[in-house]
Amino acid sequence: MGAKNTTGRKNMKLIAAGLAGLLGLAITVTHADAAELRLAHFMSPMHHMQKRMMEPLAEKLAAETDGEVTLRIFPSGELSKSAAAQWKTALTGVADITFGLQGYTSETFPRTMFVVAPGLFHSSTEATKALWENIDALAPDYERAKLLAAWAAEPAIIMTKTVPVETMDDMKGLKIRTADQVGAAIVQAMGGTPVPLPASEMYTALDTGVIDGIMSDASTIASFKLHEVANYFTVGLPSSTSAYFMVMNKDSFGNLNEEQQAKLDALTGQELSMTASKSYADEAAHGLQMVREAGKTIIEVQPAVLEDFHAKSDIVVQSMLQAAEAAGIDGETILEGLRGSVSATQ
Repeated sequence: MGAKNTTGRKNMKLIAAGLAGLLGLAITVTHADAAELRLAHFMSPMHHMQKRMMEPLAEKLAAETDGEVTLRIFPSGELSKSAAAQWKTALTGVADITFGLQGYTSETFPRTMFVVAPGLFHSSTEATKALWENIDALAPDYERAKLLAAWAAEPAIIMTKTVPVETMDDMKGLKIRTADQVGAAIVQAMGGTPVPLPASEMYTALDTGVIDGIMSDASTIASFKLHEVANYFTVGLPSSTSAYFMVMNKDSFGNLNEEQQAKLDALTGQELSMTASKSYADEAAHGLQMVREAGKTIIEVQPAVLEDFHAKSDIVVQSMLQAAEAAGIDGETILEGLRGSVSATQ
């Protein structure tokens, strides 16, 4: 009888141990399927992209995956201080997801830079829609990462401190901050001197006279309080825009299971990009309202100025096409596709 009890107790212990092992395995599998993704950017945590795009995306992703996949946002360059390094930050896995501008490393995105060609688009929505309608032609720019979103801002305006820009001649000799090679080429074509600076340095550079003005979309007015240091705001030019990306490290995406990948895909892509472009449009309108409330001067360009600008911007576009051809890229086809998207909406 005692022997039977001993045997029974041993069997119970073995069963209990087995159950514990299975439970531990189940816990391990559940843990392995959970992921906290690090989303890095160089803007303030109060920037409209964090508030209107990143935080809502984090909330939706957590809800859709029942908390299995979460986003932890690292603003203000916590993981990578350089605005120009955000693409590399994603590729190397320092962050799982990053937000940045293609124009900061224009040579990495030779196809996408046609989206920011001068005179092509009238709004951020128009540009972003055309971008996604031609995404297959632009896709080689992003083959080293998982593209989550790509969008554009409103066409750039010119903000100056002491010299009102009413004609193209007024640009001659002015030092103008630009964000990318296309903007720099436009400023040069108008007789100015382009000065490449990250957005975070615009306020101080204009305030101290390091630069005479800024070429940027109007969303930067509110984001960087430019209405405090600029006095003249020239609007209505069919100028270049700025392109933006949100990309993910390929291994980080591959580490998600198929269901999680599908849910992330459903929350990103063109729909998320259009949300971002609308935020830039709203912020641009808000920025110009701040200019009016500050009593600064808004200059609406005249038809003759537009003719002059188009003539100079065509020089820039031809230069872009020549550079693309030298790199073995069919820029004409890309440009034709983008223009076709604009025509289809008019």
